[in-house]
Amino acid sequence: MNRRNILILSILFIIALVGISFRGGSVTYVFLMLTMLVPALALIYIFLVISSLKIYQRSDGRTMTASTPSDFYITLNNESFFSFSSVRIRFYSSFSAVSGLEDNVEYELPPHSSITRATKLVCRYRGEYNVGIKEIVVRDFLGLFSITFPLKEPLEVIVSPAMIKLDALRHETEYTGAGKDTFINPTDADITVREYIPGDDVRLIHHKASAVMQKPMVRVRTGIEKTGVALIMEAGRYSSLPEDYLPAENRIIESTLALALYYIERSIPVDVIYKTDRIVCEALRTHTDYERLYASLRTYSFGGADTLTMLDELTMTCHTSGYLMLYYILWKVDADILDLVRQSAGVPSVVYIADKEPGDDTCASDDGRVRVVYTGTKQATEDVL
Repeated sequence: MNRRNILILSILFIIALVGISFRGGSVTYVFLMLTMLVPALALIYIFLVISSLKIYQRSDGRTMTASTPSDFYITLNNESFFSFSSVRIRFYSSFSAVSGLEDNVEYELPPHSSITRATKLVCRYRGEYNVGIKEIVVRDFLGLFSITFPLKEPLEVIVSPAMIKLDALRHETEYTGAGKDTFINPTDADITVREYIPGDDVRLIHHKASAVMQKPMVRVRTGIEKTGVALIMEAGRYSSLPEDYLPAENRIIESTLALALYYIERSIPVDVIYKTDRIVCEALRTHTDYERLYASLRTYSFGGADTLTMLDELTMTCHTSGYLMLYYILWKVDADILDLVRQSAGVPSVVYIADKEPGDDTCASDDGRVRVVYTGTKQATEDVL
C-alpha cells in the first residue's frame, strides 16, 4: 500500500466532506463520489489482474542434485485486453536460490504480451520441498493497494545429495592405522597364546612367548579381523520444522557419503551402518557398492529411532571392535551417547555433530580415543571433515 497516495486520497475525501457540509451542491457530491470510487476501482483492477495473470515455471525435471545449478524458466503471460501495471515475484529462499532474479523487480505487461526469464536454480539441501516462485504481488495503477497471493501450483522437487570428493580428512591423521589397511594387506587379528597341545599346527608356535614361558606356546586367533573403518549414521529426527531438520539431515547424508567415497577411492574397506526397520550394515568395497549406498541414502527417511536407542541396539548387533576406526555422524550428542561411544572396545572414534557450528569444536575424551567435532550446517562439507 502506497502511504503517500492513500494520504492524498484521504485529504481529498475530507475536503469533499467539508464542501458538502458547508456549501453543498452537485459538484461537491460528484467530487465525494469520485474519491470513494477510485479505491474501489483500484481493488477491482487488482482482482482482474489476479484472475487474468498466467504464470508458468519449469526446471530440468523434478529431480535435482544439491548444490548443483539447474536450468530454470519463468513466464508471465497477460492474455487480457488491459495492461498489468505492476507484478512482482517472490521466491522460496530458505532451501533454494534463483540466480539473477530479485524479489523487488516489478514487471509491466501490456495486453496480450508475455515475459520469459531463463536463469539457474540451486537447491541447498537433500530432500523434497517447494522451490521457485512462492507468491505474487500485484499493485494497482495508482499504487494505492498491493495484494500478495500464493502460487496455486508450486514447483515441488526431489533433491539428491551432493557427491563430495575429499582430498584429505582433518581428523584422520591422529589415528594413522585407518589409512594403512587395504584389501591386499589386512591388519592382523588379535593374537593370544596358549600351551602347545600335540596335534597343533607347528606354524602357529609363538617363539617369543615360548622363550618367556620356557615351554611351547602357540598362537590362538580370537575376535574379528580389523579390516577398515565403519561409518555409523544418525537415524533420528529431532524437529518437525523443515528449516531445522533439512539442513542437519543434509549434512549427515553428505558427510556419510563423502567419508565412504574417500575410503573407497583408497581401496580401504568401509561399512556404513544405519537403521531402517532394523540395523543395516552396507559393506562397501567397490564403486558399485558406493552407488548402491547412494541410491539408498538418496531416499532415506529419518525418524526411525533416536540416537541413543540406535547406538544401544548397534552395540548388541554389531561387532564394532572389529574395525580400525569408527566414525559417528550424528545430529546431536550428550553424556549418554558419549558413554556408549567410549564403550566401542577401545577403537579410535570421531563423532561428527551437526547441531552446532564449528568454533572451539573439538574435545577429546579422557583416554584420547574419542574426538567430538561440531560440523554445523552452514559451512561446506569438505571444509569441516
